[in-house]
Amino acid sequence: MTINTTGPAMDVNGRIVGERALATRQRLADALAYFLSSQPFRDITVIDIARRAGTSPATFYQYFSSIEDALLLVAHHVVQESGQLAPDTVAAEGCGGLTAARQLIDRLFDFWRAHQAIIRTIDAKAADGDVRFVEVRNHLLSTAGTPLDRTMERQGPPAGSTVRPKVLTGALVTLLTSAATHESGFAAWGTQDELRDCLASLLVNSIQAA
Repeated sequence: MTINTTGPAMDVNGRIVGERALATRQRLADALAYFLSSQPFRDITVIDIARRAGTSPATFYQYFSSIEDALLLVAHHVVQESGQLAPDTVAAEGCGGLTAARQLIDRLFDFWRAHQAIIRTIDAKAADGDVRFVEVRNHLLSTAGTPLDRTMERQGPPAGSTVRPKVLTGALVTLLTSAATHESGFAAWGTQDELRDCLASLLVNSIQAA
């Protein structure tokens, strides 16, 4: 089953579901998100999810053909919320200074931390080759890179630059999201504030020198 997040919601048989059914489906997705915060995805069962949602495994299978399908709905919710990574205020200010760059990094890191369990599972599924989660992961990275794209479009490449703006954006977003994923491990080298300040400096210098 393909999770439809733009058109009418449907059950596994392709029937459009009403508001009550939507609420049930959402409770099931929320239950899965709850368990992801405390245990590996592979250990979560349909029985666990249904019990947490106050319904039955049979009801779960009315809306999802597998736990992966439920995860896909949860992942799409994260994608929808990722719009906050590129608000107009940040895009307007750009990354031309350390303050703006630090604001962008804080927003990205705080988002990654708030959704870390789900993003970690998305990454694992994408690494396993599930194209649905590869697409979700790419969408998240694309959204995270939007402020950088806008900044480079506005200022244009420096004279003689051989780096395409899209390539630079991809490299920087890969760096930032990897750092956000492993921020807690930075304690061996310094504080989290120092990490973010260092990345803000790297961000500004990379854009200016590209």
